[in-house]
Amino acid sequence: MGSREDADDKAPDSKRAQLPSRTPVVVTLMGDGGAEVRFEIFGREHPEQSDYWDGNWLLTHVILRAGGFRGEFQPSLRVEEFVRLRDGVRVCMTDLRGTFVFETMEDQLTIIAKGDGLGHFRAECRAEDVAGTGNELTFTVDLDQTYLQPLASQLDAVLRAYPVLGHPNA
Repeated sequence: MGSREDADDKAPDSKRAQLPSRTPVVVTLMGDGGAEVRFEIFGREHPEQSDYWDGNWLLTHVILRAGGFRGEFQPSLRVEEFVRLRDGVRVCMTDLRGTFVFETMEDQLTIIAKGDGLGHFRAECRAEDVAGTGNELTFTVDLDQTYLQPLASQLDAVLRAYPVLGHPNA
């Protein structure tokens, strides 16, 4: 059995205390009725690394709002996951029947948004506070096409601040 200190090290709040105090780069998937998934990106988890596998982990804090539910956690996210999201959002800006997806290597956050062709998108979301063993929240975020351009611009800002390092085959 683990000690109390071991349990505290795994608690989501203990990771929050490790986040730098600098101002984060923010990306917000906004939806109708105040629903949102807000990413706060504080930097690279391993700033001394420049390779693809270790250098692309980000220090993140995610805030969720959906109906009467509120939550926050610190998932393990990677730069290339934001690239795929940005690319999908850009496609949906012109293809209103398109889909944009955010899936994470650690499976802590999934967002799959599908367009109805009329400018409305429904994002089916799943969050897990601790990779593989955590509590799970599933929720939806309804949004329209007017939210896509600001989202794409915010994602561009993240990728300017934290470009993908290295190559997976290097």
